[in-house]
Amino acid sequence: MLSSDVSARRSDAISRGVGVTTQIYAARAENAEIWDVEGRRFIDFAAGIAVVNTGHRHPKVIAAVKDQLELFTHTCHQVVPYENYVRLAERLNEAVPGKKKMIFVTTGAE
Repeated sequence: MLSSDVSARRSDAISRGVGVTTQIYAARAENAEIWDVEGRRFIDFAAGIAVVNTGHRHPKVIAAVKDQLELFTHTCHQVVPYENYVRLAERLNEAVPGKKKMIFVTTGAE
């Protein structure tokens, strides 16, 4: 598969309002590196815009995801809450001085 082929498909299927910075179409990633659909290797300086700051496919993150998938994938905390959400909020609250409460959102637009 060629990046140019995926780019043409993208142009036909995705709205122009969704911008991209590169024409590198990821096929796989490990730690700080990404391989594109043509097999070329790149250093990932963006790290998924910092959401994978532990590197791609960190073993502890993979293990935590697998453990969670054995329980459930997603319930939307606002509809059916779950203890992991509460525990993470407690841990973050403890890490910062003063009285505070947390909210977790997907984009910040919330």
